[in-house]
Amino acid sequence: MSKIYTRSFRVRWSEMDVTGQVSPANYLRYLVETAYDWGDALGLNSNDYEKLGLFWLIRETEINLLKPLRHNERFDFTIWMVNWQRVRGTRCFEIIKQDGGEIIAQGTQHIVSMDRASLRPTNMAEEILENFRLENPRAFPYTRFPKISPAPNAFKVKRQVEWQDLDAQEHVNNAIFVTYAEEIAAQELLACGWSPARLAEEDLALQTRRVHIQYLSPAVWGESLDVATHSLQLEPAGGSRFVGIQREDGSAVAECILDWKMIDRGTGQERALPAELTQQLRQ
Repeated sequence: MSKIYTRSFRVRWSEMDVTGQVSPANYLRYLVETAYDWGDALGLNSNDYEKLGLFWLIRETEINLLKPLRHNERFDFTIWMVNWQRVRGTRCFEIIKQDGGEIIAQGTQHIVSMDRASLRPTNMAEEILENFRLENPRAFPYTRFPKISPAPNAFKVKRQVEWQDLDAQEHVNNAIFVTYAEEIAAQELLACGWSPARLAEEDLALQTRRVHIQYLSPAVWGESLDVATHSLQLEPAGGSRFVGIQREDGSAVAECILDWKMIDRGTGQERALPAELTQQLRQ
């Protein structure tokens, strides 16, 4: 019984985005699938947690996307626990391409043990934690999500939570929030006159290189969400943007930072931002 768990995947056609590479949200789906199989391999599947009256709640995820994955490529997803303190734990993960051994992505995730009845954080039994604990585990550098103030010039859209956005817990799936973040980024570009069609005409595409997201409260079906974004940093070939998601009453749901690059649609190489777009994003 290994406390470091690896699962193999093959990239499916439906998991790619317009650049022909795996979309950022699907890396989070791979992570969830691997985590559940990891628990099952250690004798703690979803049914066991239900009997214990427990469930995991994801609080924060940071993933660095180092190399692209494309259709039919096979890779290994490895996950392990770094530490656990009272009700909170940290786990790390790494994705390695089977053909050639390239490191595709690395990341860190923070989780909380929750009581099903009270929906409050609760201590995990020591005998359960021992199934996951490692001596001197490898850990990737990470920083907790920074405090970012709203920007007066933020670009905003409204988003209705749809039935298809929900998971088995009946709230918006953690990967869907990344899709929300990428959608508003595309909407802001459209408002600047750079539609997906225009980017394609210029042989350009935006590629997300890092996702850092924290989940603050669950969103449920039918809720209307206010999604706002503004630039944190702009560079010659890309930048970093903040996305805040909240309810109409102002209560926070999730916050996300996306680091991105402009790439050549054909070669995947970095391209300089068009001067017109740079000027519009700086406004």
